[in-house]
Amino acid sequence: MSQTFNSRKKTKKPWLDNLYLQRKNRTFELGKKSINELIKQGIRVSYRSIAEISKQIDDEKRGIHANSIKSNPDLYKYYQENAPKKEKIKKSLSTSFKSELSATKYNFIKPGRDLNSLRNRYKKFTKNELVEFLINAEEYIAENNNKWVISQFEKYKE
Repeated sequence: MSQTFNSRKKTKKPWLDNLYLQRKNRTFELGKKSINELIKQGIRVSYRSIAEISKQIDDEKRGIHANSIKSNPDLYKYYQENAPKKEKIKKSLSTSFKSELSATKYNFIKPGRDLNSLRNRYKKFTKNELVEFLINAEEYIAENNNKWVISQFEKYKE
């Protein structure tokens, strides 16, 4: 029979409840003051900036840790209300990659190259970059097939 050891069992310690409540309230009040001070000074509100300015504001000069903002639900909610909203940026093909694609010389590709390094290089591309790369490769193949067919007809005529 196997026994599992769980050192993180939550045991109630009622004698610490009052201390935990005091610390939670201290963190909230100090964090709220720090956020308000950052807004007043026009500084970007972030975990790090809150932690830094809280040390300046705090009478004990201890401040609060950046992670305590996330772990205190009331303070985290206040932080989210006042922090700048992060918008997702839609990725587009970089111009350097587009020019790199157009400048790719498919006729210089060697048949005996290292396929693992090629595979790893392709894995670094985004989906859109791979699509553009594939389209260019197919265009190159189609043009060369056309040239080959024309050259075959010309040889046949002779």
